[in-house]
Amino acid sequence: MKIFAMKTFVAALLIAAPAIAQVDFSGSWSPLYHEDLPDRIPGPELGDYLGLPLNDAARLRADSYDADRISVVPEYQCRPHSADYSMRGLANMRVDLIRDPVTQRAIAVHTRMNFQEMERTIWLDGRPHPSQYAPHTWQGFSTGAWEDNMLNVYTTHLKESYLKRNGVPRSDQATFTDHWVRHGNYLTVATVVTDPVFLTEPLVRTQTW
Repeated sequence: MKIFAMKTFVAALLIAAPAIAQVDFSGSWSPLYHEDLPDRIPGPELGDYLGLPLNDAARLRADSYDADRISVVPEYQCRPHSADYSMRGLANMRVDLIRDPVTQRAIAVHTRMNFQEMERTIWLDGRPHPSQYAPHTWQGFSTGAWEDNMLNVYTTHLKESYLKRNGVPRSDQATFTDHWVRHGNYLTVATVVTDPVFLTEPLVRTQTW
């Protein structure tokens, strides 16, 4: 009876405790701009497509871009960054862990960017992505899973947006993956964007806080 009770107690501890490999990203993070600084701070020059695997349709859209639309078209003046670009913007990021109130298991990671108060939820509870006919949003629909100490995130259902602030387009058919890794007080997120409409191959970028 004692052995059975001990096994039950140990099993309960294993169920209640998070996996050792999981990392806590909770807290407030300040971006570092040592990487791609000209693109992220002042913004890229018109016609600067260096390092982007663009097809002819994307180049045509980008070459036709008029930067003055931000000042003359009201809906562009408060337009938020999409989820695949928001981490590259000029804003601090707050990360909160959402737990199930009964089991206390982590069910989601919630992020909030200071710029335009952009909020994103990364679901960790195994829920499926919505139907392809579900509405698209700026932040899309994200699900995550752990691989050792790295959080892998897959995002769909994005509104059409841009890959750079000089008019390089990203379609609403695009998806992207995030790979989150923490080293002490540093957080690095590698983003891989796949767009069958405007890219000839996946676009890989990284950001550090």
